[in-house]
Amino acid sequence: MMKDNVLILADAKREYFCEAEGLLKAQGIRYRFGDPLKVNETELADQAKEVQAVIAGSERWTRNVMEKCPGLRVIVRCGTGYDGIDMAAASDLGIQVANTPGLNTYAVAEMALSLILTLKRRLRDYDQMVRKGEWGPVPVNELRGKTVGLVGFGGVARQLAWLLQPFQCCILAYDVFRDEGAAEKLCVSYTSLEYLFRTSDVISLHLPLLDETKHLIDKKVFELMKPGSILVNTSRGGIVCTEDLIKALDEERIAGVALDVFEQEPLPCNSGLCGSNRIILSPHVASATKETTEQMILASTKEIIRYYTEGRPGSLLNPQVVCRKRGDT
Repeated sequence: MMKDNVLILADAKREYFCEAEGLLKAQGIRYRFGDPLKVNETELADQAKEVQAVIAGSERWTRNVMEKCPGLRVIVRCGTGYDGIDMAAASDLGIQVANTPGLNTYAVAEMALSLILTLKRRLRDYDQMVRKGEWGPVPVNELRGKTVGLVGFGGVARQLAWLLQPFQCCILAYDVFRDEGAAEKLCVSYTSLEYLFRTSDVISLHLPLLDETKHLIDKKVFELMKPGSILVNTSRGGIVCTEDLIKALDEERIAGVALDVFEQEPLPCNSGLCGSNRIILSPHVASATKETTEQMILASTKEIIRYYTEGRPGSLLNPQVVCRKRGDT
């Protein structure tokens, strides 16, 4: 007998799903692809109302959506971050939630380095100059020998620190939980947040979005940062206060910003962020390399299969729901 449906909402080219589809077919698990662009609450609930399992992208799974999907039993986030899923509601409703941690580490770190170099060497400015028929250098600074501050020192930040080694940077890090061994191996020095903000030429954010990290980067931080410093965010948009960032750029407190994530996604075309020529904008695609995307899709699919064969995914985030069925009190 064919098993219950899986809804795939992870946003990627269909060709990236070839191996994953083969695994689902081999297990006799029916699946269908949803529309990752139709994900407001009504549209998402309509897509998921008759499925048991979801391979999720970056859509938001609110209590209201999950309550309208009575058959939903498991959500596997194709990626690491799961702040788009109301975990308390999922647990209340008996819905298992899992993710695919660690697989996007290299891709995101490589993107962060790319954005740092793009800002430091003003590549966008050069591109626009040539297109306008202009020629010649503009003042730029090398990354070599500069101080790079990593706010958060988890997997992505550590990978970035490794990629920075040939640039002979002074690398600072702040994290609530310190791994002295990892820091020593990568020649990274732990420091306070204030010292990091005051002394870094480059600040790169690598934090989850939590109550205590929301708007961590605000007016006070921009006032601490060195003139001519740059900020890169490939973690979560809500860590930076957009209003304060726009003001800091308008007042030329910092030299440039590169954002792959935003407080509101997709970013509205009329956002104040779109009006500055000192911002590099990217549509939340730091991990969207072919190699990493295929790995995350395959890992998500294997987690779905584990749910059907073992009763739970391997990377379950709310194990308390395993002991009861949805609807139990």
